[in-house]
Amino acid sequence: MIHVAALLGLFACLALAPEAAGQPRMPRIGVLSVGTNSEGPPPPRWVVFFESLRRLGYVEGQSLAVDRRFAGGRSERVPDFAVELVQKNVDVIVVTGMREVQAAHRATTTIPIVTIVAPDLVATGLIASLARPGGNITGLTYGTAGIGEKYVELLHQAVPKATRVAVLASRAPDQTVQTNVRDAARALSVELLPIVLVKGPEEFETFFAQARRDGVGGLIVTNDGVTNLHRRQVVELAAKYRLPAIYTAREFVDQGGLLAYGPSVLDLYRRAPMVVDKILKGARPAEIPVEQPTKFDLLVNLKTARSLGLALPQSLLARADEVLQ
Repeated sequence: MIHVAALLGLFACLALAPEAAGQPRMPRIGVLSVGTNSEGPPPPRWVVFFESLRRLGYVEGQSLAVDRRFAGGRSERVPDFAVELVQKNVDVIVVTGMREVQAAHRATTTIPIVTIVAPDLVATGLIASLARPGGNITGLTYGTAGIGEKYVELLHQAVPKATRVAVLASRAPDQTVQTNVRDAARALSVELLPIVLVKGPEEFETFFAQARRDGVGGLIVTNDGVTNLHRRQVVELAAKYRLPAIYTAREFVDQGGLLAYGPSVLDLYRRAPMVVDKILKGARPAEIPVEQPTKFDLLVNLKTARSLGLALPQSLLARADEVLQ
């Protein structure tokens, strides 16, 4: 019995040796996104995110633990997911859009939160300023001054005969963006219909059918969690109802959308891990400036334009970063 006790004591010491030697705990991050499915292959944006983490030395399962909470377009699940990540005692919570950052902030004011594509964080009161956020939120913002005007201007350039424009969204765009869109539409003598929010993909077809009945000639599709997750359905309905649309992310054009303009989402996902790295190395989110987009893409799908009977002006094609044939 004495020998057995001695052996058990030795094994216990060996099990505690790494901690006793001061070996650091493996960093743990939580990832929260309403617009990502938990099943199937990861979207390109998340592939880019984790590749960027690996380049910084964070390999999942070896030097980094990751807790994923993907809501699959069901925004009602996000608050509970945020609480779960807090209970996991993660070191950083990485979030995508506004629903996620708000839920995470309600769940914790101490664990650092890193945003990737959240819109205007200052206007919503989540941070004090871009230069000095002042709380536990930092990262990158998708919002930028004047972008709402670009959507209207580019759509008008592609479809100059469109006198009525509608907006497809499941979450109300920032007030600043709404004002930009409304002012730009007024300047071009285009009527902007009141924004009617859809709750989910089951309401998409009703929206498109009503837009057609209302004489809408052009559509602005926002890049929120629901529209992005179900972008194939959105693009197919735009084709079915022959509604020229401008989107805010290239994935829509890859699926057959007409136009896309906005900050490069892949670039934002590539840069976000650098903010995570700073925090894991001891930087305080309150003192890490929130970064704005630096790369913008304009994409045009000529095949879709031809199917809609549109002859896109050369001036628009010349501005495009990429033209899909």
